[in-house]
Amino acid sequence: MAAKLSSLLFFTGGAAATTVVAATGLYLTRRKSNDEGEEEEEEECIYLDYNGTTPIYKEVLEAMMPYLTTHFGNPSSSHKFGQAPRNAIELARTQILQLLGSTEPSNSIWFTGCGTESDNLAIQLALQSSSHTKNKHIVSSNVEHPAVDLYLKYLEKEGIASVTYVPVANDGRVNPQDMVDALQENTILVTLMLANNESGALQPIKAVAQECRKRGILMHTDAAQAAGKVSCELADLGFPDMITIVGHKLGAPKGIAALYVRPGCLEEHKRTIRHIDHGIMLIGGGQEFGRRGGTENTPYMVGLGFASQHAHQHLAHNAAHMEAMRSRLLRNLTERLGTGDRLLVNGPKNAHWRLPNTLSIGFKNVHSGILLAGIGNLVAASAGAACHSSGGGVSSILTAMQIPMEYAQGTLRLSLGPNTRASEIDKASRIIADAVEQQWNK
Repeated sequence: MAAKLSSLLFFTGGAAATTVVAATGLYLTRRKSNDEGEEEEEEECIYLDYNGTTPIYKEVLEAMMPYLTTHFGNPSSSHKFGQAPRNAIELARTQILQLLGSTEPSNSIWFTGCGTESDNLAIQLALQSSSHTKNKHIVSSNVEHPAVDLYLKYLEKEGIASVTYVPVANDGRVNPQDMVDALQENTILVTLMLANNESGALQPIKAVAQECRKRGILMHTDAAQAAGKVSCELADLGFPDMITIVGHKLGAPKGIAALYVRPGCLEEHKRTIRHIDHGIMLIGGGQEFGRRGGTENTPYMVGLGFASQHAHQHLAHNAAHMEAMRSRLLRNLTERLGTGDRLLVNGPKNAHWRLPNTLSIGFKNVHSGILLAGIGNLVAASAGAACHSSGGGVSSILTAMQIPMEYAQGTLRLSLGPNTRASEIDKASRIIADAVEQQWNK
């Protein structure tokens, strides 16, 4: 299948040949030039790993390009060349606030370099704003991203805070009452992801955030996997204090993210402390309102801002399309491979409580590593989060959900994008089913 003109082109190659990979956000088509200069086209690879990362969407790249070329100035410069980048960064903050359904001041958006930095920062801010609290306590779940989970374990190891990890049910969701029951007088933070990147389970953020607000406890949610797929508006989430947004999960580049910090939330928790400088991440030139020194990455900030606005504007249409494609994928696989105990769909059965684009499905007595190796050049998928994509072991998320081993070891995470086509779903279904049957028939 020929790549569209709007595709991004990545060039690689050596002395004998040049390979061009055309990334449309849907599939990869490789075209090789042989020694005679003739172009040969290899079979396409269908991309079903949007939860791992998205391509930079065409519209986002177009919004970024002026700040990679014409408007290259330093945003901190007072002369003319700094004006356009400075204004663009301010607009990007406003666009991210649109995604959150917020009209709050733009300085409530703090740009960071990645989701891990945003998650770490949220926890650091909670610690700083509660320096008066003895025996600090944090509540989280047992299915968080490593950026949260490993940081909390570090705090426990160093004796900085104690942590309660509320277990999820078999569908990957926590019971909100269990979260509330875990709260203590010395609880300084609840951090709970909005959507799980493996199971697609949506957590009951609104109920938990509302209870935290009543008790004066800071609430953080990692919305990296949710943005662009479900509503991330503050009102729908119960007005949490801090929210992580990540660029490469919604069509912006890697290397850019943001942390929303509700105005005044940190001061509300200082209590006995008159003043404290919250959130100084990098000391330097005073960028990011003095919080994060270093020349601003204007093009990437613009990309995240535009991607956020675009995702918000097209949410209903994109979510409906992805849900339809996910349903088609599941229907194809069940029709081909059968129902009963041969397949197990992981995560919530109720569509209201899962991401519209994510299908986590376990094939009984199949090894996901072998399965991925067999389809890797034809379908890009994973066995879970990126760190588990080789299928080398059972995901900790599936373990937390108590998925039986005969399904957990054969689980694939298939995640779709807003441009995934029905023809790609049908072809990918056949390829996956063939590979599964090959293992079953051995």
